[in-house]
Amino acid sequence: MASLDFIVFELHSMIRSEVRTNQVGAASETMSKSYTLYINAYTPETIPMARLAQYMQNLAAVLGHTTAVHFETLKPGSTQLVTRVDYEEVPKVEAHLAQVKRGEGSTEATRAKAEIDRLLSEDNATGFVYEDDDQGAEIIVFPGASRPKPATYGPFNQEGSLDGILISVSGADQTVHLQLQSGEIRYTGIDTNRDTARRLAKYMYEPVRIFGTGRWLRDQYGNWLLKKFRVDSFSVLAQEDLKDAISHLREVTGSEWKSMDDPIGVLKALREKGNGLH
Repeated sequence: MASLDFIVFELHSMIRSEVRTNQVGAASETMSKSYTLYINAYTPETIPMARLAQYMQNLAAVLGHTTAVHFETLKPGSTQLVTRVDYEEVPKVEAHLAQVKRGEGSTEATRAKAEIDRLLSEDNATGFVYEDDDQGAEIIVFPGASRPKPATYGPFNQEGSLDGILISVSGADQTVHLQLQSGEIRYTGIDTNRDTARRLAKYMYEPVRIFGTGRWLRDQYGNWLLKKFRVDSFSVLAQEDLKDAISHLREVTGSEWKSMDDPIGVLKALREKGNGLH
């Protein structure tokens, strides 16, 4: 049987070991660093979960080193998304944030920074990232809703052309409606007369170029939007253009064209099967 002195000695050793462990843990906690995204909108109780997830995902990309960055809590005072960085990775995250602030960050981080600003603009809010508990230490500022919005232009008419695979010809009156597919883009709002539509329908599921007058609008984000397009004439694109068009179709997310051995043959079969207005 162990002596009483030995047992006391072992207990003291265990206590000293526990103290050292706690001290190391406390030191690690002290040396870690928190970064908070201040969202000047909502509260922790009212922010939609899906919206919060968007902010969290993009903040993680801005901070980088995602395995060392952890969600800690939501603080009131509008909505404050608090994260904590493992102390071993603090220097790397600091350097990464400095790069993002200078506009020298990775493509992913730069895109995430712009996305946070866009989200804030949509939420009619502004925001910033600050360090630890010092809200005055604003590392990255997001103008959000306060950013001057570029003016919209249009709509106005412009003669031009559109390229794509003809995927729809339909209409029961004198105006016939067309649709073209160009990669991920589907052009709708295209109209023409019956005679042109009848001739176009012979080239269903083939790449064509349509000529006419489009009605365009440039939105506040600089994107050009096609409101409608009136077709006056068209041309059928060459075989090489057909191959390019098929390549675009294969790039469409979830497309079945990727697995086809003879996509050109499939297009011809579709055209012969559906040769006409529908």
